[in-house]
Amino acid sequence: MFSLELKILICFVWALIVFLVVALIIGPERKALWFKRREKYSFFNRRGFISEILFYGYPNTKEGIFLTTGMALAIAVVAYILYLL
Repeated sequence: MFSLELKILICFVWALIVFLVVALIIGPERKALWFKRREKYSFFNRRGFISEILFYGYPNTKEGIFLTTGMALAIAVVAYILYLL
């Protein structure tokens, strides 16, 4: 029904939506507690405004691991449904 390119685009957009919604729900305080971010920034690895909102870092606590797993499962479910179509 959908072409392969459209399926990939839908998965990519869905992943961005999941990252953005979860980032807005948990807020920057809990995101800072649950995930470890890079401490040294250079010119080559600085991020813009939207990238800073979407960037989580490495899971540092069990809450971060559960959240990362949940986001991956939400994206995988949509990818699997698209695979079946």
